[in-house]
Amino acid sequence: MKKIFTLIIVLSSFVFGKGLDNVLDSKIENELRRRNVIQVSNYKVDYDVDVYANQMNIEIEFDGIREPKLDYKKIALKVITIAREIAPNIDDIYIDIKFDPLIGEDRVLFSKRYSK
Repeated sequence: MKKIFTLIIVLSSFVFGKGLDNVLDSKIENELRRRNVIQVSNYKVDYDVDVYANQMNIEIEFDGIREPKLDYKKIALKVITIAREIAPNIDDIYIDIKFDPLIGEDRVLFSKRYSK
């Protein structure tokens, strides 16, 4: 009886708990924040990482008044390097860099797919 109860608890923890992809998402997001990849003042920078089926989507969003003038390719390469260090088995990585002004629509500043 104890074995059945333990099995039910273990299976329910997999169903209701975070999956491995969510753990990887959080790990990469935290590492990007920790390494301070983007050093820009007067902007709030938000990272969103999603991993699914051997693909990774990374969205970097700036919140501010004016569009930041940065080298987006250089930022993307830094982010790719960090993502590959943490998850070397991911084949395709998509990076989107967006600007979210206080008034108006979001604008895509950079978007590119990187493959192994």
